[in-house]
Amino acid sequence: MLRLRLALEKGEGEIIHLGGRKRVSRYEFGNLMAEVFNFSQDLITPCLQKDVVMAAPRSPDTSLDSSKAFQLGYQPLSLREELEQLKNKI
Repeated sequence: MLRLRLALEKGEGEIIHLGGRKRVSRYEFGNLMAEVFNFSQDLITPCLQKDVVMAAPRSPDTSLDSSKAFQLGYQPLSLREELEQLKNKI
């Protein structure tokens, strides 16, 4: 909630991405999520986005540029910390 307030109060109508500090691939995210939630990482297979058949084209890079948010004081937890918090809530 605090993150949304930061964007609304200081963003002055700009688009502000609230991503993490570290860029991670979908594969890295899946492995970290499996590790935190104690799922088998053996079920996660690396592949390239271009090799996945989809109904519509997808960008190979969906990273967010959160530099504006960081300049406004946005200080996200690490991805692991965020996943650990999520795990503790469920």
